[in-house]
Amino acid sequence: MFKFGVQRAQLSGSLKPNITFNVVRFQCQAVKLSYDLLTPVKNNSGNLKKNPLVIMHGLLGNKMNNRTLGRLLRDKLDKPVYLVDLRNHGASPHISPHNYDSMSGDILKFIKEHELEDPILIGHSMGAKVGMECVLKDKESASILVCLDNAPIFTAPNGKYVQYITKLQQICATDNIHTLNEADKLLSTIESNKFIRGFLLTVLKRTKNDQGQWQFISRMPLDIIKDAVIKGNISGWSFDSHDHRWCKPTLFIRGTESIYIADEYIPVIGLFFPCFEIRDIKAGHYLNATNPEECADLIAEFVNKNVE
Repeated sequence: MFKFGVQRAQLSGSLKPNITFNVVRFQCQAVKLSYDLLTPVKNNSGNLKKNPLVIMHGLLGNKMNNRTLGRLLRDKLDKPVYLVDLRNHGASPHISPHNYDSMSGDILKFIKEHELEDPILIGHSMGAKVGMECVLKDKESASILVCLDNAPIFTAPNGKYVQYITKLQQICATDNIHTLNEADKLLSTIESNKFIRGFLLTVLKRTKNDQGQWQFISRMPLDIIKDAVIKGNISGWSFDSHDHRWCKPTLFIRGTESIYIADEYIPVIGLFFPCFEIRDIKAGHYLNATNPEECADLIAEFVNKNVE
């Protein structure tokens, strides 16, 4: 386990990201998000609005990805957990644009609509950047931030996800693929990891066409998502640490077998989130799904130490 505390982050403050990326911000209309609420069984606190957890999934995911993690955290912390579908995912509205400005706006609206007091924001991958943008936009929007396997940096658009989406579109467009096994076989031409292929297949829904044959349709607007990936809306980062900094407790959890939080990114994290700590889990990028117990233990420990 690796811990990176406040003192070292401050000592590394002279290091700045070596990539500059200007993003034009649009004021997007926030949408009403679909969610599941996991209510604590004991509820000894007596206040379901105080310090609830809001968990946000990653690209091509949905709120079901975090159900196990959410249940574990609900029981460990005795707090309500909101599992949210971000826009263009799950049961939430399909609408352009798909970027962090719009997604964070949706979450800020969600917090306000549900009258959540000092919520704890938890996000995986894309959802982690949504959480980061929420607190940098509105410093009072959360009391604690937890980021699972992503960092506040700009990287090049991930071509692998473009391949994934293209294959999913091919599966939906063809009349020759009728079963999950057949769909999985096509995905295996670009992805050898069975777990990742299974995750991608959750994007699809099997239905019968007018001829009574089984075919696949997408649960999400793949054209909007693909365009966002290609434009760098998912890999991007538009904040400057000179103008934006959040000084409340922040936890980063990274998979040691993932590339999303490289050692070189850690000083940059400290520029935006000086009160941060980092923990390692022996896992890949989808650690929220593959290692929910370990994630929950680390998050619960951090929350109990920092919640007021």
